[in-house]
Amino acid sequence: MKYSKNPLTSWVIRTKNEEKWIGKVLEKLLEQSRLDFEIIIVDSGSTDKTLEIIKKFPVRKVIKIPQNEFHYSYALNVGIKESYGKIIGILSGHSMPSHRFWYESALKHFKDDTVAGVGGQYTSLPDGSLDEKIGDMNYHVTKFNERKGDSIYDGWLPHELFAEFSNSNSLIRKKYWKLYNFNETLKGSEDYDWAQEMISRNYRIVFEPLFNVYHSHGGIDRPTLHDRMSEWQKLNLEIDKKRK
Repeated sequence: MKYSKNPLTSWVIRTKNEEKWIGKVLEKLLEQSRLDFEIIIVDSGSTDKTLEIIKKFPVRKVIKIPQNEFHYSYALNVGIKESYGKIIGILSGHSMPSHRFWYESALKHFKDDTVAGVGGQYTSLPDGSLDEKIGDMNYHVTKFNERKGDSIYDGWLPHELFAEFSNSNSLIRKKYWKLYNFNETLKGSEDYDWAQEMISRNYRIVFEPLFNVYHSHGGIDRPTLHDRMSEWQKLNLEIDKKRK
């Protein structure tokens, strides 16, 4: 794959000690039905083989930030500032595309200029925690069936659905990111905050069921979904208070 001089999309992938999954993530990304994109890695102090693995792939730029400077929003903003694409794809280093038409299924929504971002579901990786496996069964069966065909949020994102627009895997329009960067004052939920800001400006956030990745919050010494949920909910309530 050659670097495109004018890529439609720039994928910004955050990594730290992702040797277990980053190779597979990049393989699946490069197997997509469309390859009109570039790849930018923002690494925050990997000490394993992550950077060595990345060298095997056509990554245009690797940005290294010190571990003590890591912040979800900061890492994304740094990567996006170095991007060439009109669309920004966001992945974590352990978010693996689920099929070959994954990128294309989300990209189609940007034909509508009012669409600011597209999110999807995720299913836990094999190393995911038990509560995530149980969550897969509950969420991906009942919630998906309840909401089948309901793909666009024109109002606030319901709290129980905020994970459907997540920077674990999302596509956003760069010109709208320029209007409102990811908020670096937040300790998390920067994706929820950005989506709510876009909706408050009368843009739209789309949920695309086929834009699904394999992703886990637990595993490899990461806090589990259960560990993080109460903190996310508190942050989201604070974000909602800013916009009445």
